[in-house]
Amino acid sequence: MTRSSAPEQVTWEGGGAPNPELHAPRELPKAEKESFNLTTLLRVIRRRRRPFLLTVVVVTLFQVSQTLYKLYFDPVYQGGFTLLISHPVNDRPSASGGGSGGSAGSDGGGAIESLARNSFSIDVPTLIKVLESGAVLEPVYLELGKQGVKPRLLPSINVSLVPVDAVQKSGLVAPGVLNISGKGSDQQVVEKALKLAETTYLSWATSQRQERLNDGLRFLDRQAPLLQAKSNEVQLELEQFRKANNLLQPSEEAQALRQQMETLSTQLLTQGSERKQLLELQRDVASGRLSARSFSIGSGSGANGSGASTGGTGTTANSLAANLPNQALLDELQRLEQEIAEARSRYQPNSPVLVSLLAARDQLKPQLQRKQMEAVDAALRQNANATASSRAQMGRMVGQFQLQPALLREFDALKQKLEIADGNLANYLRTREQFQLELAQRSTPWKVISPTSVSLTPVEPSLNKGLIQGLLLGLVAGAGVALLRDRLDHVFHSPQEVREDLKVPLLGHMPYVSFFDGVRRDKRFLLQELDLQTDEVGGYQRFFYQEALRNLFTSLRFLNTDTPLRSVAFTSSVPSEGKSLLNVLLAKTLSELGQRVLLVDADLRKPQIHHRLGLDNLRGLSNLLTEEAIDWRELLQEVPNYPGWSVITAGRRPPDPPRLLGSERMGEIVRTFKDSGDFDLILYDTPPALGLADAALVAQHLEGIVLLVSLNRVDRSMPAEAVERIRDAGVPLLGVVSNARRPRGEKAGAYAYGYGYGYASARSYQGYGGFDPGSAYSYYESKGADPDADEGALAKVPLSRRLDSWKRKLSRWLDG
Repeated sequence: MTRSSAPEQVTWEGGGAPNPELHAPRELPKAEKESFNLTTLLRVIRRRRRPFLLTVVVVTLFQVSQTLYKLYFDPVYQGGFTLLISHPVNDRPSASGGGSGGSAGSDGGGAIESLARNSFSIDVPTLIKVLESGAVLEPVYLELGKQGVKPRLLPSINVSLVPVDAVQKSGLVAPGVLNISGKGSDQQVVEKALKLAETTYLSWATSQRQERLNDGLRFLDRQAPLLQAKSNEVQLELEQFRKANNLLQPSEEAQALRQQMETLSTQLLTQGSERKQLLELQRDVASGRLSARSFSIGSGSGANGSGASTGGTGTTANSLAANLPNQALLDELQRLEQEIAEARSRYQPNSPVLVSLLAARDQLKPQLQRKQMEAVDAALRQNANATASSRAQMGRMVGQFQLQPALLREFDALKQKLEIADGNLANYLRTREQFQLELAQRSTPWKVISPTSVSLTPVEPSLNKGLIQGLLLGLVAGAGVALLRDRLDHVFHSPQEVREDLKVPLLGHMPYVSFFDGVRRDKRFLLQELDLQTDEVGGYQRFFYQEALRNLFTSLRFLNTDTPLRSVAFTSSVPSEGKSLLNVLLAKTLSELGQRVLLVDADLRKPQIHHRLGLDNLRGLSNLLTEEAIDWRELLQEVPNYPGWSVITAGRRPPDPPRLLGSERMGEIVRTFKDSGDFDLILYDTPPALGLADAALVAQHLEGIVLLVSLNRVDRSMPAEAVERIRDAGVPLLGVVSNARRPRGEKAGAYAYGYGYGYASARSYQGYGGFDPGSAYSYYESKGADPDADEGALAKVPLSRRLDSWKRKLSRWLDG
């Protein structure tokens, strides 16, 4: 069935007109997924304010009393002094080696000194642990014991590193400043202990320094033979290398070899140039153009590299000279050439004189040319031999030079090893002398830069600190107690909590009315007693519940603005929450307002409406469901003195109520009631929603269902689970109605009384693991057993009742 959007009813309590809001279904989270936030905590604290405040006061007073007791009977005095350190043994830098050792020797000396001192870095955290240990402070405590100080008065001594900013503020620039502090209950003992600690720390540092120096000196003594042997071994290797390679200084000899190779290279270039000149001379001789008596080629030649001279003959290392043979023939040839030149100027070309001269020249010239060619060939052979000799000499030098890099590398390695060995040996000697000087000095490496001072007033405990700690602990403990108390009483305490936790529209709130206490237990006839309540208290209570019911009816009317609701079911999470009584009171109030109302008892398992109204239950809804020929109007029962109020009781109990309530016949009956036009509102009383499917089966034929939630009675998870199950069944949930089980200001105690089913244990349906469906089934299978029988049993045990009463009073007082 489709229902138009309806306004959501605002929460109200007591009388007054409601302010409707838009009604929109909201998704309800599972109970186990509820989040705990600060708002929830504040609400719990406000609800459990008395145990919270009581815990806060008790914890705070306890903490403050402890602080005052310690302040007057066990005070703590504090003092201290400041110590300048850089290392527990020696804080001087490594000595820089000088002299012939050079940088290598200097570095080697620093390494030897560092190894001897065993002081590569300052481990301040480890040093602090050592200074705080009993191995160092034992003389302090022994001396205090000798002076008669009791063990319980011995102060504690702590060592800490002074922060850099504090060092800078005090004008100190040296790193490693330790702050030694002492705490104890006796001011004089603290001062004595700190002064003894000053002396002890300085003595300990001095002894440690001397011990380290002695250890270093012994280390150096053990290393001396090794260093000397290493130096001798390297010198012997260098000597053998020189003998094996016939070298003294490989670098200088390699440089000389390089210069010789450059000279030979220049000589080869010169010899090549001479060969070119000889070849050119050979061509000139072959062509007959040579006329010089002799020639010389070499460094003394002219610009062309060749020339002729009339001087002597010979060959040098840097030049090549050749003499032309048969000088007389050459002179004769020159004379003929001169005569031929003169004859050509005087005679004709065919003149006998000129012809004879030419014939004589031609006969002499070949002989001379042959002799000159032989001389040039001899010079070329001489040049070739000289070039071959230079090249052979160059090859030998190149092979010798290629061996020089390996020899130089090996020589440099040996030389470097010798320098390191000699440097280490020299630095060893310097370091050993330095250690001997330092042993003779016996200076203290540490210095007290701030002497011992002890505060005149106790530093612990602090009253302000104790008060703050007490308040904080009290707040935490109070919140824990409030949460624990609230968890042990995990129920709804106000309509606002119901609305906020379930996130379902709150249609109304039923206030507590003491008149309804024990109605079911005492089997009182309700309507007659209600009409007889004419005294001031009864009239006052009647006014409140009537106004609440009228507001509930107004909320139901506002839920659907287009078409008024005609058929509504009321259910609860668990039995005995008062839903049957709510139906009766609502129907009575509507009848008094002139409304035509039909109350149908759809609880076929254990009906209650006929008991409340004093009606018979021989025929009812079960008959309509099983007998189709029966007319429903025959089953209507009018409530006496209430015109317009009709009731259809449940009838005899059928064997299978869920099958009947979920049948099509049930839907037809609901539509028949609604379409008859005889009623303005039809109310259905149903079993609880948890553990039984009856309520959902009935509500699926109606326009909606309303869930009744009892305050201070049921576990919070039960209504949430009921809402979820109703929505899972597809039934329209109109909203919830809260039901007060306590007077205003009274919290849940050991047992709850209120209108509805009367007395019932408040913890009968509580728990932390959800609702047990077996409780609903067992309730409806009891076949008339009175659920209030426990009260009668308790009445037979007066002592138990009195104990319960005391528990309730204490619980109510704690809950405020």
